[in-house]
Amino acid sequence: MKKSVRIFLCVFAIILSIFIGFCFYYLAVTKGVKIDEKKLINVDNSAIYYDYNGEKIAEVSSFKTVVSGELIPDNLKNAFVAIEDKRFYSHNGIDYKGLIRATLKNIASFSFKQGASTITQQLVKNTHLTSEKTFNRKLKEIKLAKEIEKNYSKNEILEKYLNTIYFGDGSYGISNASKRFFNKNVDQLSLSECAVLAGIVKSPYTYSPIYNKENCIKRRNLVLSEMKNQGYISESEYANSIKSKLTINQFYGDKFDYLYLAKKEVAEILKNSPYSQQNLKVYTYYNSQKQDILSKEINENNTKTDKSGIILDKNNKVLAYSSTAGNINRQLGSTIKPILVYAPAIEENHILPITPILDEKINYSGYSPKNFNNTYLGYVSAEYALSHSINTCAVKILNSIGVDKAFKYIEKLNINYEQDDKNLSSALGSLKNGENLTKITASYSVFRENGEFSNAKCIKKIIYNGKVIYADNNKKTKVFSNETAFLTDEMLKTTVKSGTAKKLNTLNFNIRAKTGTAGNKNGNTDAYTISYNGDYSIGVWVGNKDNSLMDNSITGANKPLEICYNVWDNIYKNEIYIKQEREIPLGVSKIYLDKISYEKNNKIVLAENIAPSEYKMSAYFKNNNMPKETSTRFSTPKIESKELLVNNNEIELRLCVAQYYDYKVFKEINGVKLCIYDSKINNGIIKDTLSNATYSVIPYYTAKDKIIYGKEEFFNKIKSPTDYVGDDWIILKDL
Repeated sequence: MKKSVRIFLCVFAIILSIFIGFCFYYLAVTKGVKIDEKKLINVDNSAIYYDYNGEKIAEVSSFKTVVSGELIPDNLKNAFVAIEDKRFYSHNGIDYKGLIRATLKNIASFSFKQGASTITQQLVKNTHLTSEKTFNRKLKEIKLAKEIEKNYSKNEILEKYLNTIYFGDGSYGISNASKRFFNKNVDQLSLSECAVLAGIVKSPYTYSPIYNKENCIKRRNLVLSEMKNQGYISESEYANSIKSKLTINQFYGDKFDYLYLAKKEVAEILKNSPYSQQNLKVYTYYNSQKQDILSKEINENNTKTDKSGIILDKNNKVLAYSSTAGNINRQLGSTIKPILVYAPAIEENHILPITPILDEKINYSGYSPKNFNNTYLGYVSAEYALSHSINTCAVKILNSIGVDKAFKYIEKLNINYEQDDKNLSSALGSLKNGENLTKITASYSVFRENGEFSNAKCIKKIIYNGKVIYADNNKKTKVFSNETAFLTDEMLKTTVKSGTAKKLNTLNFNIRAKTGTAGNKNGNTDAYTISYNGDYSIGVWVGNKDNSLMDNSITGANKPLEICYNVWDNIYKNEIYIKQEREIPLGVSKIYLDKISYEKNNKIVLAENIAPSEYKMSAYFKNNNMPKETSTRFSTPKIESKELLVNNNEIELRLCVAQYYDYKVFKEINGVKLCIYDSKINNGIIKDTLSNATYSVIPYYTAKDKIIYGKEEFFNKIKSPTDYVGDDWIILKDL
């Protein structure tokens, strides 16, 4: 026998052995696995929500409404086939081409990500199996899919699939989804709406028309494109449908409460395994007392706008949420300044709260932001600039640290942005897609928590069939140093003490806050107050969900601040406030500066120990960013200016000396030197008879235990009386 024949037979025997072994393995794994017809009809889905004490707060049930095949429009059936299983009508439950392609991709990536599931397989998985990606589960899925294909027609399979598939937001089955998202019966759906529903099922949260509308529209257009390419719709039907406006039924009416936010979080947590959302026990951080306080202020406040409010505990657990608009993304206005501008600049050692910044008109390559009322104050401290929300200073600081560096910090705070957001206008809260109230409120906790950040969470844990399938791990990310967090916290304390949020200063407990407003000269779109203390964080937004303009009189410093004030006030009517003094980090020191240098020359100079208290000012500094220069104002007294005036036979000496110095004036004639004036003893004008004398002055400072003398300085020497003419005064200045 030839060698090639022997090799062939050997390989054939190996392959045959593998095949036979696989067949036995397949039979063993799938033994006893068979279709349960009842599961193809009834799916009981429910979730019970509990508060932070374990008390039941709501039960959300989604009993499936079965729609008969004749009521399901062809466009809907075709949309699902086009995007989910284009060979649906030609295969016997298993798409072998797709299965081989997926297997090769799995081998190449050393994973089990590709499933190549047909509509029939999806029906099996959704009704009979778990969502785990294992080889054994795939074998069971294949057997059951083939069994279904033997017992039901293609139309029956498609009908059962559409009546059991999960569409997100607690909606199982096409009837529930049609009502949930469009408030329509299935037979009333438009072509565009059919494409939306077909697009959702790949990832119900990612392509949700409620939570991710932009993704949803892109996915809808892909479905429509596949339908056109496969001949289900015409070119004109395609063109008209991709232009059609997507109108979603918000379902919650004009109020969104805690359950809305919690359900959204559950959907995101379980987005890769929607069928584990059956028969859940969901434990939340909901606090009914806080919810009552917040809901009252949000829903009963007489502001004729939309409003949202959220209360977080010190670990960013959501205790209460209420809104008339939902947790929508909005422009953040000046609320972004602490997290994008000031804290990053402190972290990078570009500024400290005391740093002087020139508030002036600016222009960066055509970008010229303006201050409120077009007012400019000259030099102000960084702390003043933040607490009074001065725009030009924020833009200057962002320019100094660089937008790329600054955006790395808000990325760690889970604030979303686009690459083209990286420009100087972002210092004033201009982000293309904006951000929601929950995230911006949660981000401020980083200053309370020593630079550590955790995402806002409603859900503590989720139990499915007695097993914990999710638990909040309270994961924290280090964003800023302890020193930066402390210094920014101090600046936000000043915002309440004397800045735009000073209304909160009338409360009898410590609050940090920042206000923010977005809009233009024609009106404002968004107004915020974000606030926190050692116990809670509270965020309030006022605006219109349709983005229509409010009056310019509505700003972050009034309407949302009023709501915020009332919420804080009511919380501590029911609780004892325990004053919490924050410890100064080891890397921060409180030092004293020369007040005169700072106020007159905008210079940061250390004060001398001997300086009187009225000429010192205190400030916090990072130990690695201390001022290098120390004042010599009191250790080296100086005369600011001196002059000698002559009138006939009389002279007058005039001096300009700082008020904290004294001085002695000396007269020297023929080698004899006498003190003719001591400001500590004498008062009045220094006069003398005209003579050929030399005059000098020595400034001195009297410290507690010693007298410190400065350098002796001489007036111009008088040579002779003929130097002067008539009765006119002549001034000889020593410049």
